[in-house]
Amino acid sequence: MSESDTYERAGQSVRPRELDLFDLVAFVWTQKLFAILVAVIIFIPLAFLAWSSLTPTYVAESRLLVILDDTDLTPGAAGSGGAFTLDQVMESETEILNSGAVRRRALESRTGLSSPIQLAAMRQGFSVSRSPNAGVLVASFENADADVAANTLNALINAYLEYRVEVLVGAPGEGVEERLNAAEAEAARADAELRAFLNEHDLVDFASERTALLTRITDLEARHLSARAEASSARSFAQSLAQRLANIPDTIELYVENSVSGQLLDLEVRRQELLAQYQPSAPPVLAIEREIDALTAFIRAGGAEGRGQRRTGVNPVWQAIESSRLEQEAFAASQGQLASSLRRQIDQARQQADRLRGLAPEHDRLARAASARSEAAQLLSVQAADASARRNAPPGAADAVRVFEWASPPSEASSLRVPAILAVALFAGGLGLLAALLRGYLVSRAVRYTPRTPDPVPQAGRSARDSARARDAAPSAPAYETHPSSARRRKLPVLARVGG
Repeated sequence: MSESDTYERAGQSVRPRELDLFDLVAFVWTQKLFAILVAVIIFIPLAFLAWSSLTPTYVAESRLLVILDDTDLTPGAAGSGGAFTLDQVMESETEILNSGAVRRRALESRTGLSSPIQLAAMRQGFSVSRSPNAGVLVASFENADADVAANTLNALINAYLEYRVEVLVGAPGEGVEERLNAAEAEAARADAELRAFLNEHDLVDFASERTALLTRITDLEARHLSARAEASSARSFAQSLAQRLANIPDTIELYVENSVSGQLLDLEVRRQELLAQYQPSAPPVLAIEREIDALTAFIRAGGAEGRGQRRTGVNPVWQAIESSRLEQEAFAASQGQLASSLRRQIDQARQQADRLRGLAPEHDRLARAASARSEAAQLLSVQAADASARRNAPPGAADAVRVFEWASPPSEASSLRVPAILAVALFAGGLGLLAALLRGYLVSRAVRYTPRTPDPVPQAGRSARDSARARDAAPSAPAYETHPSSARRRKLPVLARVGG
């Protein structure tokens, strides 16, 4: 805490020193009677109000044991079976015990009716707790009357035991079979509408036919492109072959036939026959040899080259190229016809796809309705079978909760009067200290800025030096107190002695 006021001393602006904790204690000490008065004034009405409003109450308790058996598949406890742990089962049982249905049943069993005010009072007074990792539920009920607390808690426990059996086993007359019959009828009607729609548009399975049609269109597109490419390739190849044929003659000279070689061979044979009859020096032999030599010389000189009988025919190369050209043209024509046929099939398939696309919204609506009604009927059939099994279960199938301690009227009451009065005392004391602190501070400020006159007459207890100093300083004394500690020493003699 600091002061911001300034005052004039000898023509200068002076700021007082800051207040410390010692000053705050001094403020409170000087106003201790005022603090006590304020605290008493605040404490008395608040204490009376707390004493009158906080009446003693009685808390009745009852304990319930939850027994779990992993080998028993019947719903012995809420949430048991499968992957549920003990904590989950205990939380489920706690929710059932603390439900509004249980409170309403308990209130109706006691009074015959249930009003919102009574239900709210029962909800405020009832609580459920349990220790960690324990299978015991501790139910408690708080009320100003011990007998009412015990009886109400026992009524809640009885209502809880009855209600949980209905929840786990199933109450009679739930109407699951009626709902199942209605759901099956709706499912049959939706399925009949879907079949009528398919028959009307000459369809068997809409999804399968649509998928097959899209696949067929894709295959036809691929085949159509392939046929066009093959036809174009075949035409190009045929044109290149035609260009090659323009430079190749269609007929060629096969061979030239003459008898010179045959005559030479005949002469050779004749000479051998003559050698068989005559000597080599015989005139016939010599004559035939001269003919042979002459004919041989004629052949060697090329006299028989290119002479004789000539024969021409079709050029085999031209014939092969022409045959290949004709084949390519025929293949190109066939591929062109195939592409045209595929184009027509693609157009028909696209028309069918457009028709199915237009029918898709209505089919999807009918299919969703049929599927939803079928699933609902299936779920209801499971529930009906489960309800039938639970209704046929032996007695005690859901008796996993055992009450091993019923509520009895408590003998001791619990009250918050003493803690409340202590809190009121602390609150009143704090307000008294705050009021004393503020009043002491305001009084200190008033004293600090109060004008004073110098004392010309020295007191008896002062020394001669103090008297002379006071006389010398009297003419120049300021109009206001300038030293904050002087006022503190004058107003707070006890604290001044402690400070000294």
